[in-house]
Amino acid sequence: MMKRKMKKHLTKILAVLFLTTGTALNAQETDMQTTQPAKPERLGVYVLADDLNRSEAFYSTLFGASPAVRTEVFAGYDVAGGLFAVVSRATFAPDAKLGGNAIPYIKVDDIEAAYQHVRTIAPDALKAPGVISEGPLSLFKFTDPDGNIIEYFSLNAPIDGL
Repeated sequence: MMKRKMKKHLTKILAVLFLTTGTALNAQETDMQTTQPAKPERLGVYVLADDLNRSEAFYSTLFGASPAVRTEVFAGYDVAGGLFAVVSRATFAPDAKLGGNAIPYIKVDDIEAAYQHVRTIAPDALKAPGVISEGPLSLFKFTDPDGNIIEYFSLNAPIDGL
């Protein structure tokens, strides 16, 4: 029963993700004989949640937007062209421990404004007081309601590829 339910939800989610990427695989990309790695089309990351509604409220406030994709076990946000998702632990990873499974890091253009925003909406979630700056990188970390760590960063000087 649980596997059938998970497969049903996974099928819906994959269909929505495929349709929202804006591209389809062509024959060359699906050729298993090629020695070239597949070109990534979209980056996604997900965190686990026990209470999806609570997490959706948190992330909707954090990102200033409603989920682009929402099912009863999945909420996906379009963040900088990638999909940041919150998924039901009970459905997708019932044996996983909440918090610290993945640390998504998100580049922002104004680290101080981002810090003030998180400080306003979730002051107890901050992992350290203030923004940490080291060389060209400035960052801060905070947790969501399920203990997942999120990091925002910005660059004080250009770094190739970022």
